[in-house]
Amino acid sequence: MNLDHIELSEWAQPNFRAVNKFYRSQKHKGSASGDERVFIAALEDDMLAAVRLVPHDGFYWLRSLYVKSELRGNALGQKLLTLVRQKLTLPIYCFPYTHLEGFYQNSGYSLLELEQLPQPLNQLFVKYKGKGDGIICMVSE
Repeated sequence: MNLDHIELSEWAQPNFRAVNKFYRSQKHKGSASGDERVFIAALEDDMLAAVRLVPHDGFYWLRSLYVKSELRGNALGQKLLTLVRQKLTLPIYCFPYTHLEGFYQNSGYSLLELEQLPQPLNQLFVKYKGKGDGIICMVSE
């Protein structure tokens, strides 16, 4: 697949049906909804990657960055995160799996201590960490 003509954009359609279909195709259980902001990488009508951002008062929470499994390692995720950073001026927090720390650091994210998270995310992080997921907290400011 020639990745030279990929379009990166913010999702502007009135519903997230196509985005959620993409997430399901990647075996992800979550779905975009409400006032979330979604950014995608696509080649013509083929969605290749997507990321959801949940707005909070004064920051965003990045959720569900997925790249088609066969296209991972082609910097699509980093290109999408670069677009997100260009479009959003508020801090962006995320809870990546520990094995993705280098990927997020290469995309401009820094590790945080639990106490540095905004209170609503602090509680969520503790909840997710309690499920046994190997996650860390990071921010892009």
